[in-house]
Amino acid sequence: MIRTVLILGGGSAGFLAALALKTKLPELAVTVIRSKELGVIGVGEATTVALPRFLHGYLGFDPGDFYRRVETTWKLGIRFLWGRRTHFDYTFGYQLDWKWNNLPQSNGYYCADDFRYADVPSALMSHNKAFVRLPDGKPHVTINHAYHIENEKFVAFLEEKAQEIGISARDDMVAEVLQHEAGVAGLRLATGETCRADLYLDCSGFRSTLLGGALGETYSSFKSTLFNNRAVTGGWKRTTEPTKPYTTAESMQCGWCWQIDHLDRINRGYVYSTDFISDDAAEREFREKNPKVETTRLIKFQTGRHHRSWVKNVVGIGNAAGFVEPLESTGLAVICDESRLLADLLLECDRRPTPSMIAGYNQVYSREWDNIRDFLGIHFKYNTRYDNNYWQSCSTAEIGHAQAIVDFYQANGPSLYGKSNLLHNNDIFGLEGYLCLLVGQQVPYQPRRAPTPHENALWDGIKAENRVKALTALTVEESYRAVSDPSFPWNIDMYRV
Repeated sequence: MIRTVLILGGGSAGFLAALALKTKLPELAVTVIRSKELGVIGVGEATTVALPRFLHGYLGFDPGDFYRRVETTWKLGIRFLWGRRTHFDYTFGYQLDWKWNNLPQSNGYYCADDFRYADVPSALMSHNKAFVRLPDGKPHVTINHAYHIENEKFVAFLEEKAQEIGISARDDMVAEVLQHEAGVAGLRLATGETCRADLYLDCSGFRSTLLGGALGETYSSFKSTLFNNRAVTGGWKRTTEPTKPYTTAESMQCGWCWQIDHLDRINRGYVYSTDFISDDAAEREFREKNPKVETTRLIKFQTGRHHRSWVKNVVGIGNAAGFVEPLESTGLAVICDESRLLADLLLECDRRPTPSMIAGYNQVYSREWDNIRDFLGIHFKYNTRYDNNYWQSCSTAEIGHAQAIVDFYQANGPSLYGKSNLLHNNDIFGLEGYLCLLVGQQVPYQPRRAPTPHENALWDGIKAENRVKALTALTVEESYRAVSDPSFPWNIDMYRV
């Protein structure tokens, strides 16, 4: 029986995993070892809908308390400055995996030329509004949102919540990993003490101290699909710029640039490949695009995953197990999924995991990492905004199982009938994600028939209704003031999905 858990790493991965285990299995003794010398990567971070559902639905954290302490803003989706269009939006609603009763075809067939206002979130994004206004003037907070967070504030919040429920956290460094036939036998710390546990979670980030370092688990590179291996980041204090309720993903010469809006700051980052551009040249291009940027920070990474996430008595969580790249903001989503499945598995088996359960856990996450890799590959393979060596090379990228989805789309258009046989069960993007990227980038397909003028008029009416809702909606600042009020009426049940 697993009675004690030792977590190496005190970033978001370490504390989210600790909170999941201790919340669902309060009898566990959970300790987090983190080093303040290593610190936290203090950049703005975008998330997906997985994070609010995990925080407020699975862990039960009060949303109002979270907003007041972390000062988060909302993300309704990603605005792509990408492909042939000036832009297109990938929201957390249903733009294309949907069919209106009064239209004979699904929505995607009406978006060939104009992809704006396809749903309410995209309309809100177009007018820098966060939520539709209710009759009483309050924001209508729905489930279709994620967060923009400042990582340092977020991790500080998680550590405080961990302490509240009895999770121990200590500041130390690992000097040596002791091993035996069952895996890790203990961690000898820099202070001289040796800590032991029944289960070890490797949340050490790219270092992968336990899973990759001590146990030497095989690592598979994703470079044949995802070329990028660097990010230069920076930002500036907000002045008169409107606060955008979305993440921007903008095509660059040898990669792409994000923008993440916070209440008082704007964060930008250029993700690129050193096979095509030097660090100095990338910094120059980044600063030319963003002249207000103050100091910058260089982040190195490699894309790929370990063959298994759970090996012997070690489970890798987050970057210690695998990493793709920041596009689509999947990092925290995978951490939430890993933490939830691990806690539920230990609860189900009364903390006595069997080899077949561990094998099933590994299968779920190897498939999830590969799905994310292939989905991201579509972004790069079909982006025709620039014609240079980098983007030409991206057009030859391998996209694994996603190629079958693209083939179906090119033969049938944005049909909804490929969902059941083409998508893996735990594909976190769903058909909506693939259609948004393919329709948004105007990937060509064999047309069956053109919409009639009457159908186009009905579609234009739907978009006009979405636009009207956005015009009277609340801005990010207005919404934040409303939800920060302790009297705001939260519907916590919407997060329990």
